[in-house]
Amino acid sequence: MFYPAKVNLAMLLNGAGRNQEAERLLREILEDYPDEYETSYSLGLLLAEMNRPEEAERYLARAAAGMPDRTRILYNLGLIQQQIGRLDDAEATFLRAIDLEPDNYDVLFALADHYVRRGEFGKARRLAERMIDLQPQNQLGHDLKRHIDTMGDQPESD
Repeated sequence: MFYPAKVNLAMLLNGAGRNQEAERLLREILEDYPDEYETSYSLGLLLAEMNRPEEAERYLARAAAGMPDRTRILYNLGLIQQQIGRLDDAEATFLRAIDLEPDNYDVLFALADHYVRRGEFGKARRLAERMIDLQPQNQLGHDLKRHIDTMGDQPESD
């Protein structure tokens, strides 16, 4: 079977909740086409959905290495790195994504949230303010800044 057709079938299986079958197909593709980074990305997302973050990180990192200019891959990789406790790697990944796409709202939020979790409220506040500047009508940036401001009695670290 032609591998794009297998990818499409895997996505259909995933949509139908048949994740093990989708995983098998994606792995088959990668056996035959190890440099098919889009498939690595799809498998990484599927494994994350299946709550297998360590495996997901491996495939997302492979996809990011093969397609280093794809902000969305870096965003998802950073989220998984954060989930498995690789916080310094997650920060570096989010920063790489922002270097590629400085106004990406999702990445700005993810990095701001990352800084809040680490107690780096000054960095988080600056990102929230940037989010507000980019999309003043979007309540998320305002809510994030308000949340950070309520943390004002917390020791600030940057």
